Amino acid sequence: MSISTLRVRNLIAMLLALCAVGGAVAQSGLGTIRLDNWGFFQRNANGSNQWQYRPRIYVPFDLGNHWVVQMRADVPMIYTDAKGPANPDGGYSGGIGNMLIEPIVDTPEVAPNLTLRASLRFVARSPKASPFGNDTQYQVAPGIGFTYKAPGSAVTVGPYVRYFWGFNAQSEGTTLVSSLNLFPTVTFDINDRWSFVAYPENPITYNSHNGSWFVPFDFLVVNKVSKTFHFAIGGAFKLGSPSNPNYDYIIDGRATFFF
Repeated sequence: MSISTLRVRNLIAMLLALCAVGGAVAQSGLGTIRLDNWGFFQRNANGSNQWQYRPRIYVPFDLGNHWVVQMRADVPMIYTDAKGPANPDGGYSGGIGNMLIEPIVDTPEVAPNLTLRASLRFVARSPKASPFGNDTQYQVAPGIGFTYKAPGSAVTVGPYVRYFWGFNAQSEGTTLVSSLNLFPTVTFDINDRWSFVAYPENPITYNSHNGSWFVPFDFLVVNKVSKTFHFAIGGAFKLGSPSNPNYDYIIDGRATFFF
C-alpha cells in the first residue's frame, strides 16, 4: 500500500470519526460559549513584522456523564510587510490566513483529578499565498493530552501534543507539512483572579523534513476580571540560535468573553 493511499484511508477514517462526534453533539446540551479575541505582534527573523487579529470561538456540548465536546474555529487576519508570492514587494498588506476547525473531546476523571483530552484539527488552504498562509495544501492534525491538578495545589499541569500532516497538494513539487507541536503547559494560580501560564499558545515545534527544532519560551498572564470577561497578556521569544527560526519574538494578548 502506498503512503499516499494510506494517508487517504487514514483521513477518511478520521472524517468518519468526526461525523460520529457530530451526531453525538446534535443530541447534547449546549454549554457556555467562549469567544477569544487574540492580538499578536510578531518580529520575524528576517526583520519583517506581522500583526494579527485572530477571533477564536469554542462552543461546548455536554454529552452527559462529564463527557464534553467543544467545537473550535479560528479565523486569522494578518497584516504584514514580509515578502512572498502574495506580497512580492514586501510593503504592508493584509489578508486572511489559514482558517481552522477542531472538535475537542474532554473525558470525565479517569483517575482522581486527572482528565484526558483529544482533538482533530482541520486546517484549510489560505485564500492568499505566503506570507499570509499556506495555499498549496490542506492540513489535518490529531492531538492528545491531559489535565491534572492535585488537591489544594496552585499548579495545574496540562501538556498537549499535536501532529500536522499536509495532504491534497495543489501543485507539483509541494512539500507536504509534517511537523510536531509540543505544549508543556503549566498553570500557576497566583490568587483567585490572577494566574501565570507557561506554553499556552506558541508551541515547541519539530520539522520532520529537516530534523530541526524550534524552542521558544511562551507565557501568558491571565486576569479573571469577572465570570464573563477575562483579560491576558504575554508573548514568546526564541531560545538559543535555531537553524530555522520561526520568529525572534511575539507579543500577544487576549480578551475573552463568555456567553
